[in-house]
Amino acid sequence: MDREEIAGLFDRGFDCTQCVVGAFRDELGDDFEAVMRSASCLGMGMFRGAVCGAIVGGLAVIGWRYGTVEPDYSAKGLCVIKREQFISEFCRRNGGFTCPELMGLDIRENEGNTKAYADGLFENLCPRLCMDAIEIARGLI
Repeated sequence: MDREEIAGLFDRGFDCTQCVVGAFRDELGDDFEAVMRSASCLGMGMFRGAVCGAIVGGLAVIGWRYGTVEPDYSAKGLCVIKREQFISEFCRRNGGFTCPELMGLDIRENEGNTKAYADGLFENLCPRLCMDAIEIARGLI
């Protein structure tokens, strides 16, 4: 998925978490719709400007691939390692993992959110962050 495709998903109403998860449609197979629905309320830092939704989407894909439905400490350990690798690489590339760190402003505040829109952060920065999350997650699964 390239920046224009991701921007197109944003334009259609999808958020960052869904854009990242959506890039794994082929890998998710029959789980795709359920994972997309589950991701529906996690974008824009869970709509609170917290952990970047691109990270949340990447972690959802990693959890889908390495998570378990039964207690399994070995599998859980692998999932934790993959999570830490993902977050570490994302932070290395982007300097943080929360919306305020990445955007340099707090989108939870009306002034910050207005500035983010005016400065084109949602149209330019967010798709790039999604592309990074997709690339990193793809390398880990």
